[in-house]
Amino acid sequence: MNANSNTQFSEITNKLKSLLFKFDDIHREEKIYLLHQLNSFLPIKSKEWKPTHQLLLTMLAYPDNKKILELALITLSNLLKQLEKKYALSSSLSGTGFLQTAIECNFSYTKVKFLVKTFPHQVSIHSASSSIDTQKSILKLLLPTVEYSKIHLGEKDLKSRINEFSASSKLNDLEWLLNIIQQSSLDKKAQAFVYQQLGIFIHWKVFDKKDSVSFLRGASLPMYFHSKPLDRTNNFQEIIAQKLPQPVNLNLKERQQLIHSAKMTLTYLYRETEPFTNANEDDITLFDLGKGISIALFGSTIDKRYSLESYIGYLVLKNNIPASYGGGWIFGERSQFGINILEAFRGGESGLIICELLRVYHQYFGVTRFVVKPYQFGLKNTEALKTGAFWFYYKLGFRPEDSSLKELAYKEEQAKQLNPFYKSDLSTLKKYTKSNLVLTLSDTSYPTYDSELLSQKITTFINSHFHGNRNIAMDHCFNLLKEGLAISIKDWKDEDIAYAKELSLLFCFYPDAKNWIKKHRKNVKLFIQLKSAKTELPWIRHLQRFDAFWKMVN
Repeated sequence: MNANSNTQFSEITNKLKSLLFKFDDIHREEKIYLLHQLNSFLPIKSKEWKPTHQLLLTMLAYPDNKKILELALITLSNLLKQLEKKYALSSSLSGTGFLQTAIECNFSYTKVKFLVKTFPHQVSIHSASSSIDTQKSILKLLLPTVEYSKIHLGEKDLKSRINEFSASSKLNDLEWLLNIIQQSSLDKKAQAFVYQQLGIFIHWKVFDKKDSVSFLRGASLPMYFHSKPLDRTNNFQEIIAQKLPQPVNLNLKERQQLIHSAKMTLTYLYRETEPFTNANEDDITLFDLGKGISIALFGSTIDKRYSLESYIGYLVLKNNIPASYGGGWIFGERSQFGINILEAFRGGESGLIICELLRVYHQYFGVTRFVVKPYQFGLKNTEALKTGAFWFYYKLGFRPEDSSLKELAYKEEQAKQLNPFYKSDLSTLKKYTKSNLVLTLSDTSYPTYDSELLSQKITTFINSHFHGNRNIAMDHCFNLLKEGLAISIKDWKDEDIAYAKELSLLFCFYPDAKNWIKKHRKNVKLFIQLKSAKTELPWIRHLQRFDAFWKMVN
């Protein structure tokens, strides 16, 4: 495009951006006209490609009607055709998740195994950040020691060193390495640790349209068209009181599709969350909440569940397109909470999305106290600080746990009411990051105990009673637990036994532990065995009702 065309293109895209969340007859016709105009300017320069794609993805999530939806799809299709024809363009867009572009990143052992299984022979080693000595030591651990010659030969990089050992034409370097690790005598935790020590950066190219960021989708729920302007009032009390609908009945394929979209969405952000990486097909729940908003909840596989909390992740979808992700760390009626709105969806329905999330966690999981850690609103997070994320949470009813900061916020709120142009300076916003933010939905919220405090008590107990010897502590406490339960655990599942050993440390710091366990035998047994149920919901609800436990830890 020439200079004049560039100016016209910018005018069109800027105008479309300004109209994204405006829904009425006048703006609807203007959007149609601008989409036709935008099509006439394709192909475009590489620097304009990503913003244009983001604009179209938002329009697909927020269509006024079928005509605008179809036009946005056609325009997106025309945009994507550029990637099939121009290698230089796809190369310049590396790391974005667009079709024909490459991903190079360091992921966890579990995530890499997922990628290799999903995309066989496509994911390979790009490089490794570990030292040559570390690489030699790990190969020595994994391979027969009689192969020491090639293990220690020269100052080669990891890829070259692996090629010395791999004789298979069916496996690439990464697949060979994963096979060797899995065939070793190491347990799963040690396998993951060894892999992470290598500091591997993988290389993978997006070959299939359905796997690209442009076409990641959730379950096929009905499309919602915006025929009226967005309601930005978002009365939190009204929204959270609305009765939650029954979960959507998902088949296995739909659950797998949600897991795939969640994992790939974060892959293209170069991030991971444990409930996505360790997603359990049996623990996926989807709520269709109206206005095109749906929320998918993700529980982890049994071996990856937390001991004292339930970490439940979520993916928010707008018209089946991923729009937000995060999670809640539930312990009793308390949940630490985190939210990330994807860039294309900021400025739209962020307020409504978080209200719906709190509604789901409140009604489905029984959470009555939400806690937001300082990072979410500015601690070591410049973007959140500058955007005044603190006030985003404050408007919803969150308040600082620290009483002096709560008073400061109240005074600032009064200043805002007197002067609509009043704005908190950065130094004040930084002060708020010295405290958690808390939203309490019930004056009788109980239990709302912080599991971190309980974890610290257990450490103190081990150090004070067993001189820090954790093996002796666990053996003693596990024997005491078995005596208190007065049952044989021969018929217990392996995962229940492993969990019981860990929990024994928790039950046994009570002064009269054996008698306490005996008195509450039925509930203690359920506490242990429900953790390995298909979903974590029964465990969460049982723990909330286990009053004697909360009295003990307090």
